[in-house]
Amino acid sequence: MASYAIFDEQYYLAQYPWVKPAIDAGIIKSGREHFEKFGQAAGLTKVSRYFDEATYLAGNPDIAALVRTPNNQNAPFATGLDHFIQYGYEEGRTRVSAEYDEAFYVANNRQLQPFIQNGTFKNGYQHFIEFGIKDGQFGTSFFETEYLQKNLDIRPFVESGALKTGREHYVNFGKNEPNRSATFVGTSGNDILTGSGVGKVELIGVEVGLGTGNGFGSGRNYESDGSNEFDTLIGGSGRDTFVLGAALVGSKGNPAGVSQFYIGSGFATIRNFIQGQDSIQLAGYDLDKFLIVPINNNRDLAIQTNGFPTDFQNGVTQVSRFDTIAVIEGGGNLKLNLLPESRANLPLLG
Repeated sequence: MASYAIFDEQYYLAQYPWVKPAIDAGIIKSGREHFEKFGQAAGLTKVSRYFDEATYLAGNPDIAALVRTPNNQNAPFATGLDHFIQYGYEEGRTRVSAEYDEAFYVANNRQLQPFIQNGTFKNGYQHFIEFGIKDGQFGTSFFETEYLQKNLDIRPFVESGALKTGREHYVNFGKNEPNRSATFVGTSGNDILTGSGVGKVELIGVEVGLGTGNGFGSGRNYESDGSNEFDTLIGGSGRDTFVLGAALVGSKGNPAGVSQFYIGSGFATIRNFIQGQDSIQLAGYDLDKFLIVPINNNRDLAIQTNGFPTDFQNGVTQVSRFDTIAVIEGGGNLKLNLLPESRANLPLLG
């Protein structure tokens, strides 16, 4: 049974503006009607920000031979999208767009897993299309909602359909602009994040979302703290900040303490750290609460707690000592210093 759940009326009309006059003239009722009656068979494929024809065919090679081409005009499907609408969506195919990563979305929305297991949703993509987009969820490790919040000049282009997402803007334009900043976030599991771009880039291995209640940073909610996570944070060519902790913000925006990530089991592995360009963000009142020591025959550099106060599950404040929260690969000879741009409770090392 055909499913048109992915169809985005506004986006379709933005991609095919010649359809709108026919709607205004009363020839057809909507872009959806035009697509179902004419566009689908004619090979139109730009119906959603989160479906890409080339990505679908590349990710599902069994479909390519079934799509009509000048040399194969009797194939059963006009396009890969035609197949996806008729069968692929119901079959649970999720390799459909660079703007969506099934593994990330499911890991970043752990509450979905029981509903996928019991068949309420076929996969995370179905939830994302039918509910997640409306709720402001994002489909990749690129912190989409915050990027659009901080780059208001981009929003009109995304809202009009000239750009699919803020991520598309960053990948094609923003990463080459020194004044643009971006954030890549992880999940509550083990993640590998790679920074890209010539400007300021944050790499945060734990699970992050936007919110107004208790959270870390301005408008951020962190839904994991790095406990039992083993994340790999890989710097790019820009000014990367590897985030190992953050300031807590109360419900009214007032400071509410700090949270150091990776306390206990788990730590972050930092790769491609460039001293003088990159920085490491901790959370704490002074650097005396941390040790920075060479390990592995002086090849790598470890950041460890040294009497860092922390609240454990029993609600009693205890002290964490000699707990490795990060390892800088190849950093054994580094001499990290406190950077002048450090903020209260958020020391930056570089």
